[in-house]
Amino acid sequence: MKKLFFCWFVLFFCSSKAQERWMLDSKISFITYEASHFLHDWSGTNQNVKGLLIKDEDFFKKIAIAMYVRDFDSKNSNRDNNALEILDVLQFPKIEFFSDEIENKNSELKFYGELNFHGIKLNTNIIAEAILEENNLLLKGDFDFALSDFEVPSPSFMLRKMEDEIEIKFELYYRKLDR
Repeated sequence: MKKLFFCWFVLFFCSSKAQERWMLDSKISFITYEASHFLHDWSGTNQNVKGLLIKDEDFFKKIAIAMYVRDFDSKNSNRDNNALEILDVLQFPKIEFFSDEIENKNSELKFYGELNFHGIKLNTNIIAEAILEENNLLLKGDFDFALSDFEVPSPSFMLRKMEDEIEIKFELYYRKLDR
């Protein structure tokens, strides 16, 4: 599975010598979800995110990000195991985002792309603050989505369902690959 995933990235992004490739640094990058229930709020973090970014001339042109659902950690193994069951992780193990339409504005990038989660692909717009220093790029930001948009049933506790809206926060660190 990992080999297939890697091959997809390499084949997709190795189309032109004029393009710069930027690899996501998985050691320091993360994506966090924040969820709510009337009794409490919680979050889970994935520190095993994979991704590539393509820059052509002076503009970023393509991005692909992928992660496994099982890699989210809320520091509560019971909650994480329940989430894996609700999210049908055996049938839908990955979350993916792809965009080949990126609006570059000073220190901000707006990605018009497709989010693939729980077997459903939805068009999504994500805005990220972009901090570029030589061969390093940090993309950080947040966005919301509704679990119901991806046909995920909201779990309940104490006869009340959790909130449908999930907030996603991210810090993605990229390094320019040498030719």
